[in-house]
Amino acid sequence: MHPRWAMLALVSATGMGSWVAAQGPTAGRVPTFTKVILDGAFRAEGVALADVDRDGRIDVLAGNAWYAAPVVAAVTDAAAWKRHEIAPLEPLDAPTGYSNAFHNFSLDVNRDGWPDQVVIGYPGEAATWRVNPGPRGGAWRTLPASSVAGNESPALARLVRGRGPVLVMGTEGEQLSWLTPATSPAAPFDVHPISTPKHPAAHRYAHGLGVGDLDGDGRADVVSTHGYWLAPEEPGDAPWPFTAAKLGPDSAHMAIYDVSGDGMPDIVASSAHQMGVWWFEQQRTGNARTFVKHAIDDSFSQSHALDVGDIDGDGVPDIVTGKRRWAHGPSGDPQPNAPGVLYWFQPRRTPTGVTWTKHLIDDTSGVGNQVVVGDVDGDGRLDVASANKHGVFVFLQR
Repeated sequence: MHPRWAMLALVSATGMGSWVAAQGPTAGRVPTFTKVILDGAFRAEGVALADVDRDGRIDVLAGNAWYAAPVVAAVTDAAAWKRHEIAPLEPLDAPTGYSNAFHNFSLDVNRDGWPDQVVIGYPGEAATWRVNPGPRGGAWRTLPASSVAGNESPALARLVRGRGPVLVMGTEGEQLSWLTPATSPAAPFDVHPISTPKHPAAHRYAHGLGVGDLDGDGRADVVSTHGYWLAPEEPGDAPWPFTAAKLGPDSAHMAIYDVSGDGMPDIVASSAHQMGVWWFEQQRTGNARTFVKHAIDDSFSQSHALDVGDIDGDGVPDIVTGKRRWAHGPSGDPQPNAPGVLYWFQPRRTPTGVTWTKHLIDDTSGVGNQVVVGDVDGDGRLDVASANKHGVFVFLQR
């Protein structure tokens, strides 16, 4: 397996709640990033990384387009990235409209060895997947994945031991579920429950969802702003045990990892439509599990996407998030027309707690509903990809 494909397999499989380690001797430095504008048009607010054409280079998928990565020597040259249509590129109105791709994921749905595209469209509407035509070329066919996709922060994650990545999102009846490709590629995905029906975390406009090992038993759990579901030993077709907890307010993706270094996983989240980025410190007293909220930053709004990865190579996961442009148009939500900032936040564990240093990556792009951390150019350092109403971007760590 090519090293860059191996890295992306890790990125795609972990999903929110796990983290990707930087490779190589990068600890102790403050990284800089080179911005590459792949497209200046509004194409999507979801983005994914995959070696679409299996040439050993990591490409970018954003809605109805994918962008083929050039040879490494030209990777910072925007003109060297070739755009291909997955579906017709219809004009999108950034101030008042939305795209058909709130989230993109890469998954080999039909198991033919070629990465396909999973598309989560407008909240509550159908999810589909598009068949990579592979070496024969031609059009990408669109097939059903789910008739409903609830929650605005769905995940593709390794949730169940012994299985590959699965989708985690709301399904019919407002039930939070995990979904796997059906035996027949033309059939909708198989649906397995996590929550009971009519759960607020599975509502079409629910905000906040994450996957990761919250209790340290080696099994991935699921968290929402309403509480968490601890994974059973053998997940089947019954809802998982649920514990209510105040893990709000409304947020975007929720990442689960040990922020403080005390051996207990914590939760990191950001505000989809209001202000702030924060983390919940897990504390245990006997069998009682509580979460204490700590602010990370409250200087910008609409941080509707979040991912984690070890940006500086110091062994501690960092946070990448930024401002979504016009989540509710030019006059909705706080600071709707403020600069499109993109940051990475660097935690430092001290005897008195965790401190965070904010590093600006860019101020004319931001995030959409999704931001992805991964090694795009194969140099062992983590890069960032984003698609939103400003365009489609890659930020290469130099």
